[in-house]
Amino acid sequence: MSAVRATIVRWGGILIRPRATLAALGPGEGRFDWWLLAALFVLGSQIQHLSETVARYQVFRSFWLLVNGLAIALLTPLLVGLIVESIVGAARSRYRHLPLVALVLVATLANLLRQQGVVIPGPRYLPEILGTVWAAGLGVWIRKRVPPPVDVADDAAELAQTADDARGVTHD
Repeated sequence: MSAVRATIVRWGGILIRPRATLAALGPGEGRFDWWLLAALFVLGSQIQHLSETVARYQVFRSFWLLVNGLAIALLTPLLVGLIVESIVGAARSRYRHLPLVALVLVATLANLLRQQGVVIPGPRYLPEILGTVWAAGLGVWIRKRVPPPVDVADDAAELAQTADDARGVTHD
């Protein structure tokens, strides 16, 4: 349960106290943040789209409809993740997924408000735009305020972790 608590503290901390959160981030923390945040984005803001996709699948019995629906649902976090990664830079790669919390928060809250009958002015995708701007702003802040790591031990630990992850990959 401490890993879940640490994740929640890390995700909330990047929005409330980013400097302290990034300073407390360990070398192995947050490796799976993108996957978890993408899943939360899909469940929090794209659930209606996925329900419609499953309904279409029931009618047409086409597996490709399911693939298409999931791809469209994951398109926003994928593109925003690429934007934030390019802004943050390779030297600060430990911090690249945390700004996606802003996108997930804004999109999920907007979806919850829509389900309660609140009309949000502007285009339907306005919450995703606002979340993207917030995430990009956090990325710019990270790039300007957080110095790139100069500790060789951190780089060695990340390389060792990457090597450990790559051992299970086979190219047949």
